[in-house]
Amino acid sequence: MDYEIRTVLAGEWRELKDLRLSALSDPVSRMAFGATYADEAAFPEATWRRRAAESTTFVGADPDGRWVGMATVLLEDGPQTHVVGMYVRPEHRGTGLSERLLRSAVAWSWERPEIGRVRLWVVGENERALAFYTRLGFVKTGRSVPHPPDPALTGFEMELRRPR
Repeated sequence: MDYEIRTVLAGEWRELKDLRLSALSDPVSRMAFGATYADEAAFPEATWRRRAAESTTFVGADPDGRWVGMATVLLEDGPQTHVVGMYVRPEHRGTGLSERLLRSAVAWSWERPEIGRVRLWVVGENERALAFYTRLGFVKTGRSVPHPPDPALTGFEMELRRPR
């Protein structure tokens, strides 16, 4: 399928909210998030407006213009970036959209010469995601933490270093 990959515009907060809440309600992908549906569904409009305006979120839209996937990349000290909020709607998994979204986030990071690495967290029990990130060159850093909101799960930090 042909997807349009682009960044979210400030005025598209409703679409961003819809996709994010879909991710948090998805029984498979919600374990990957450090937030819950109940918490984020209660956010006021101002929070969603701020997220749309202040974050760099790549979305994948299907040929009908429906948002079907996303990846947010955050600038951090270090200097590094942090990929969060990776999600693809179930009916679009296995199409290559996840890879295109992640590659867009990484390319955006490498456009900034000061960035030395891209990092993300993955739940160890999410074997599909772990294999996906590994296939794209990410490696575990050795850092792990109990995964919020379910401390019975373990989150592992992975990174991709800037090519030399």
